[in-house]
Parts: sequence; C-alpha cells; structure tokens
Amino acid sequence: MKEEVLKILTDHGTLIEPEAVNYILSQRDPRAFIRDFLEDRSALPLVLTLKDFRMTESVLSYEPHLDENNSPNSSNSFPLEEKETQTLLPEPTVERTARPQKSDKSGVVVITDITGNSTCESKIENFARYFKDRYVSLSRIVRQWQRMKASTSIANATKREGEVRVIGMINDIGQTKNGHTTLTIEDDTGSIFVLIPKGNPMQNISIIKDEVIGIIGQMKKNKGSRNKNDSMMLIPDEIVKPDIPVNKSPTRSASDVDVLFLSDIHVGSSHFLREEWGRFIDWLIESPEASNVQYMVIAGDLVDGIGIYPNQKDELDIDDLMEQYAELGRMLELVPPHIEMIMQPGNHDAVRPAEPQPALDDEIKELFNSESNIRFIGNPCFMTIEGVSILAYHGRSVDDLIGDVPELTYQTPILAMREMLKRRHLAPIYGGKTPIAPEDKDYLIINPVPDIFVTGHVHGSGVDTYRGVKMISASAWQSQTPFQLMHNFHPDPAKVVSVNLRTGVHKTYDFS
Repeated sequence: MKEEVLKILTDHGTLIEPEAVNYILSQRDPRAFIRDFLEDRSALPLVLTLKDFRMTESVLSYEPHLDENNSPNSSNSFPLEEKETQTLLPEPTVERTARPQKSDKSGVVVITDITGNSTCESKIENFARYFKDRYVSLSRIVRQWQRMKASTSIANATKREGEVRVIGMINDIGQTKNGHTTLTIEDDTGSIFVLIPKGNPMQNISIIKDEVIGIIGQMKKNKGSRNKNDSMMLIPDEIVKPDIPVNKSPTRSASDVDVLFLSDIHVGSSHFLREEWGRFIDWLIESPEASNVQYMVIAGDLVDGIGIYPNQKDELDIDDLMEQYAELGRMLELVPPHIEMIMQPGNHDAVRPAEPQPALDDEIKELFNSESNIRFIGNPCFMTIEGVSILAYHGRSVDDLIGDVPELTYQTPILAMREMLKRRHLAPIYGGKTPIAPEDKDYLIINPVPDIFVTGHVHGSGVDTYRGVKMISASAWQSQTPFQLMHNFHPDPAKVVSVNLRTGVHKTYDFS
C-alpha cells in the first residue's frame, strides 16, 4: 500500500515527509484519502508534512476510489519525480526581526541522501540496474516536454522512413572526414546512427557521452552503411535536453532567515586560511549583518585528508586524519549555537571516493561536540530548509565536464553547474575522473528541480540564476596550492554567500 500511495504522489509531482506517509497509511482507505486530498487543492507546498494533513483532516472525503492500475514504486526514499513544474508556497508576509530565535525543531528535512541506503556491491547486475534507472528516469523527464510526448522506441523508429521522435542515451560521438558529426544513441530496444551534417547549427550543441537526449528528425536509409544493423540513420531537426522547465519559479519561505553557503575548508592543509576563517567567525559572533543567519551549508572537503594526491604530506600542517577532524570540531565550536551547520563530504574527506558518498562515519562524528548543532549529510543531498529546496553537491564532476565541454574552465564553475542542470544530472559522464558507485538508484539525477543549487570543489566563487534555480559556487578556505599555480589557476577564497529564504536575495561577504 505504501508503494501505491507514493506512486500517486509521484504522478502528482509532490514530495512528502516520512511522518506524513505514515499518517496516510493509518487511514481506512489510504489511496482514497490521498486522492481526495490532492483533488481538493489547487496549490500545495513543495513538501507535504504531517501538519498539512492535520489542518484539513476534518473536511476530507474518505469514500473509496478504484485504483487498480497503479504500479508499485520500489524506491525506499521519498524523491518523488516526473513533473516539470513545482507548486509554490503562498507569498510570505512575515516581517524581518532584529534577532530571530531558533526553535528547538530543525527546519531541515532531508529528502534524498545515500546515507544508510546504499545497495552497491559492484557486481555486473548493479551496473545494469544503475544505467537502466538513469535512462528510465531521465527519459521520463525528456518526455515531459510537450514536443516529446509522442516519442517512440528506437526499434519502432527504425521500421520506416519519415519523421520520428526518439529518446536515447549517447553511446558514441564521432566526426567524419567531411566534417559531419555522428552519434550513436540507444535505448532498451536498440540503437540508431545519427548524422548531423556539416554546417548544421546543431553541431554547436554541447553533447557528451552517457547523457540522455531527445531527437526529433527524419529517419532515412543509410545507403553508405555495409552493416545491416545500421541500415537506417536519423537526421535530426531538433535535439531536446532534459533541462529545467522554462516556467520554473522559486519557492519562498515564510521564515525570514538567512542561510550561509561555503565549502572546501581543507583543515590540516598548510594553505588553510586561518586568519580569514577567524574574521569569518568574528563576523558571525559580532556583526549585526549575521544576526539573521540560522543555517550554514558546507559543501564538502571539510579537511585536506591524507594521501589524496602525490607528495601531499609536504603540504600538511596536520598529518593525522583524525586530528584534522578534531581540529575542525574545535573550530566549529565557536560558531554561535543558534546556527545549524549542515556538512557533507567531498573527495578529500574520509568516505568512499565513489559518488554518491555517505555522510561521515560515527567514529568521526564523535570528534565533534555532541552539544553542537551539526547535521551530517551525504554527497549529494537534496533537502529543504524552511520549505525551500536545496541541492548540495561537492562538485567533483566539474573536472570531467571541463574536459568534454569546450567553453568550460575552472574559472567559470557557474557555467559547469548550468550544464549539469541542462542535463538534469550531477555527473553525466561515466568512467572519467569522477568515480560513480553503481547503486540500484541513480542518486545523481537532478529531480525534483531545486530552488538553490550549491557546489564547491573548484575553489571559485559565484552566484547566478538559470531558469529560476539560484546557482551558488561556494568559495574555499585554502590559498593557491602548488598544483593550482602549476596550472595557472587562481582561486577566489574566503567568501561566503548568504541567501534570505523569504526574499531570495543573496549577498556575498569577503573575508580575504
């Protein structure tokens, strides 16, 4: 029954807290209960909570509805998918106060996180299930675009000449000696050869291996092929990416609070910016500008780690991993206690290198003050803070995107984030510098669409908006390293981005 209820909510494009699911299941007819609830409302918050049902339980209808065609959803988490639009909260009217008091109950709700949910055994079956889930999930998103609703399978598309609409995963990209671009795309029914003629504007579209796209085009006989399996080819008229809905509007919170975003502290490194960090802590404690801060998101690389790269020991002030975390714990004890800190790992932290990464182990958590207000999450993590959805991802896949998308550089991390949003995937390239664990479910798919998307890793700083999604490249707390100097990369450290959840206004504070 639980799976059927989640399926109904999935089709509606609605998220839900686990406590609210239990409440639904306690009703005499859970399916009828949730259908009546959804039918009676033209607007819903992004995440349904138990409070939403308690407020209206006296007016709901409990008459049963036939629902025999719902297929079960075996997901063990609550990232409900499929819809391209999100319901907005009413416009808030709460006035700003001088020093808001944090309630005992956290405003953070974790929606999707690998922590405690890993099923990966690195068997062949795991890889097969992983790629199937990736393809199915992304193809559903592509199919949400109106012009792709009539798409067919590749096997059906190759049966005749004429216009077709197909969705497939990029298996191969090539270039002919005459300057034509060639693609091979595949779905679970077969593959098809795609030819983009020289001079066609679609040659300028950035396409990378393993991403899922839709193609509208003309199916023709491939007279130049000697392979029976390539007897047909597709000449595209349009390429459709999963992308972010054009009409996506950000959710605003009724709570007038600020969230800080930072990353890459690299405690233990001889390049750690201790003075700049001290100025940041002083600002948190003393500045009136910080009085409204109630949350702080730290997007990975909390410490510098041990043995991450060759000769790293020559650049360490603290050469013991556990002592690095202990020092971080001592540093964070100075953060005002009303600020909830939300911390995820990165590629320098003591977790498995393959993404998605779980939260830090209990042994490390014990090094932090048990009384401190710290929440440990995985990488990536989709959560809501006071009703506003936030996708936090450390960002290692930027290394792969920069290698495959010509216009991207380490100086432009925001552009790399935009490419992730267009593809609706945090690490679309498989087999590159970013190791990916073959989980049964692809936790790197961007669905639902967040209001705020934050990454770190590249030690740059920037804020921009793409189709209603606020993108934040969080700054680092490490000066230029010899590796960065060798590659002529100049970091932009010691900056913190603040976002007010009621207004959506952001500010950048520079402590360098």
